[in-house]
Amino acid sequence: MLRGFILASILLLAPGAQAAGPFGKIVVGNWTGGAFTNDATGAFSHCAVNAGYRNGTRMFTSITADLKWLIGFAHPNWKLKPGSRLNLQLVFDRTSRIDVTAEAKTPTLLAIAMPADSQLIGAFRQGHRLELVANDQRLTFALTSTSEMLPALVECAKQSASLRGPVNPAARATNPTAPQTEAERQDRAEKRAVLEKTRDLIRARMLTCIGREGGPMLATDEKAEVVAKAAMIFCRADVDALAQAIIEIQEHDGARLVVRVGVRRAATQSVQDVVVAQIVKSRGEMLSRRNQQPPAKPSQSGEKAI
Repeated sequence: MLRGFILASILLLAPGAQAAGPFGKIVVGNWTGGAFTNDATGAFSHCAVNAGYRNGTRMFTSITADLKWLIGFAHPNWKLKPGSRLNLQLVFDRTSRIDVTAEAKTPTLLAIAMPADSQLIGAFRQGHRLELVANDQRLTFALTSTSEMLPALVECAKQSASLRGPVNPAARATNPTAPQTEAERQDRAEKRAVLEKTRDLIRARMLTCIGREGGPMLATDEKAEVVAKAAMIFCRADVDALAQAIIEIQEHDGARLVVRVGVRRAATQSVQDVVVAQIVKSRGEMLSRRNQQPPAKPSQSGEKAI
């Protein structure tokens, strides 16, 4: 029950549609959480952590994919009006009083924007005690490890930029994207053409590199697969660049979930298959040329062979 309440609150700190997660785990002091993805698109949405307090309230902190901060407060007994706005005060260490506007995300959850260059985030990072004041009510929170927790969330957001999560068709249906204009369609088409040209150039460069590195090994007795893997080691930068180009095209299309590890593995295997086939072909051509060479001419010295 409590776990469901916590997870629902964290997911609702997402900037848009519903979210999926957590992926990975963040543990800093009494703060725990992870990374989350957009339920409709599968793209990284936000990183969030939460901490529980004896007064029954949980405090949440999140950073979105575009590095925007939120802090939230949730209590299972609150009865808020979703979408309403409340004028509150946050008092840090009983000396710094900051007026804020909170939005009721659900009947039990309040969210407050925390601009990266604001007095609020500075006080939150450096403070030791926080009081949430709403009319005649006052809730007190110990700020434990916030100076370490905030950088951990930033690092989470940076490392999760390419995170892809599951896509919920129902969420996508309830959050349709706006129809593209002709200019937007043309821009996407042009961008895809550039990505494809880049991919083709990288592929040509990679095959040239592999041909150069694998050429000296053609005459050996090593299996074609061994020669291919050895050549690809010397050309690893080009192999990785090709996989990255394929990933970027698939992400641009947005037609299906892109699992980068799987795409990279498949691209690498595809390259290896092409290289093995090329090595087999080259060895066949080399053997054919040898068989077509004319036999050696007999000696002109007149001596008889023994």
